[in-house]
Amino acid sequence: MQKSKSKELGLSCMLNTEVGALLAVIRRPPESNPGFYHLHEEGCDASILQSLKSLRALLFNPQQEWRMVDPSVYLAPFLDVIQSDDIPAAATAVALQSILKILRLGIFDEKTPGAKDVINSAVTAITGCRLEKTNPIAEDAVMMRILQVLTAIMRHRCSFLLTDHSTCTVVNTCFQVVQQSANRGDLLQRSARFTMYELIQIIYSRLPDIEVKDWENSESDTEDNSMDSGYGIRSAIDIFHFLCSLLNVVDIMETDGLTSTLQTRIHKSSPCI
Repeated sequence: MQKSKSKELGLSCMLNTEVGALLAVIRRPPESNPGFYHLHEEGCDASILQSLKSLRALLFNPQQEWRMVDPSVYLAPFLDVIQSDDIPAAATAVALQSILKILRLGIFDEKTPGAKDVINSAVTAITGCRLEKTNPIAEDAVMMRILQVLTAIMRHRCSFLLTDHSTCTVVNTCFQVVQQSANRGDLLQRSARFTMYELIQIIYSRLPDIEVKDWENSESDTEDNSMDSGYGIRSAIDIFHFLCSLLNVVDIMETDGLTSTLQTRIHKSSPCI
């Protein structure tokens, strides 16, 4: 009992530290205006600051174990930060690092209420990450964090709750980083390529666990099926067609489903790039 309480307190302290670190970076004045401490905070979305402060107020008064708390309660504020246009790259990197830590610690699992919604929302938020086009080094750092978080999502024990669309979005975003990294640092380029390889390996390693009924559902054109079950054969096939298209083996435009979506998205500028 005492050990359980210590663990819960430890998680509360960790989350409190992450919130504090993020608020500190957001409040930090821009280098061009070092004398105005509150200038940058006033320029930020008030709802983001309020959500972080509200989370901090709840951390040491949980009504139940963290494992049973809806993950959106403590993840949503960080996801909001990385999607905001008013947040500097440094704060985005800190928010991504906080999300990475939460995922690696395994605070929630597949039995946690709201796990499926939050794991898919995390993919949407991270692949829609907004970057300041001012500092190439800061951009590279954020993209490195994005690669790490995407890998952590696919390695998380709730990853099987991802939809086919979310899974394809993860692969597509990683591929876009691979493309963009060609003109950037060697470290980012190597990391992006390795992440792409790792993601593909994780996705296809799940194939032996997919039941026949999952294949039957994947052939249905109804959107309800794709939303009610986790990723499976459908995304594996679409990703395979997409990879083959890069080798000019097949014409991706002749395929349907999410493969066409992948091809369309590749030729558009990604929000996170």
